[in-house]
Amino acid sequence: MAETYITSKKLIQTLEIDSEKLIEIEKFFDSIPDDAWDLVDGTDYRVVQANGLREYTQSGAYTIARYLETTQKRSFLQRIKDMLLQTKQKIRQAFIADHILENCSSLMKRNEQFFISQADVVKMFKTTSAYLKKMLEAAQREDKPLIQGQDYIEILDGGGYYFSLSGISKLSAVMGSKQSKKNRQDWCSDIGQIIVPKVNDIVQQILERDKGIQKAMDNVKNKRDKKTCQVSREHWNKVNKLQLAAHHLYSKQEYPHLANVENNLITLTCEIHDQFHVSYMGGTAKPCTIDDFIQFVNAYYPENSKVKTWLANQKLVLGDPVEQKARISHVLSLPASKVS
Repeated sequence: MAETYITSKKLIQTLEIDSEKLIEIEKFFDSIPDDAWDLVDGTDYRVVQANGLREYTQSGAYTIARYLETTQKRSFLQRIKDMLLQTKQKIRQAFIADHILENCSSLMKRNEQFFISQADVVKMFKTTSAYLKKMLEAAQREDKPLIQGQDYIEILDGGGYYFSLSGISKLSAVMGSKQSKKNRQDWCSDIGQIIVPKVNDIVQQILERDKGIQKAMDNVKNKRDKKTCQVSREHWNKVNKLQLAAHHLYSKQEYPHLANVENNLITLTCEIHDQFHVSYMGGTAKPCTIDDFIQFVNAYYPENSKVKTWLANQKLVLGDPVEQKARISHVLSLPASKVS
């Protein structure tokens, strides 16, 4: 794991000293390099600003606390130990939160609760299906067993068991208590503490993205493209009240991560929009890409070199995205309908 650094501000707060005292200590350590007290640049601290401001490693923070205890006859080491313990816990829990994010693509909402598949829960706990089943049986012997319909459900069409956040929290408590190794105890126990706020963060992100789709479409039509169809070059005004649409170059259903990206949108008249989707693609439900739209423009509007150049640039900007069905499932690609 990467070295953990403690800012001067955090060190001052933890030790309950003022900034002048820390500067005084640093000058003392620097003034006599070969005495009994030593702080080594690169090992105990690093300088992060031109004015000499430092960040301390664990060894550097311990050294300063020990020096203060020796010179002031007060307890400083325990404060450092408590702070470092809390820091390590925060780092561990942040890592677990990232692990949850990468392993809950099955997230769905039913009866006002969020559920996650057994397969994802197995990956979340870094265990096996057999061991999870064993822990589920153990949980059913506890004072607060898992309740079907509330803590877990069974999807009868082959989906298997899905666990609610309350069910995962109950499993977390049991699994944490059954582990023999401290690191596994911490991991399993922390899942239960982190699962609810992390899923809430994920859901908020998905819903914000969904809200952002309409905002992006409105911005493109009204601000960026100034109410002008980029293919026909017709402009909306109080006389020529065109019906305009913001077209997704990479379709929303297959490229949901690009649905609120303005570079993925172009303003068209509704007539041209329908011409592309219905007549050219064969239906509004058919997924499309920017290549489909470029071919459409070449076939029906070859004289519009400006939009063809713009489309070529957008293709470079957007890269070569992989459609939803070909990508590894990720929770942030879920449609808002799954979690709302």
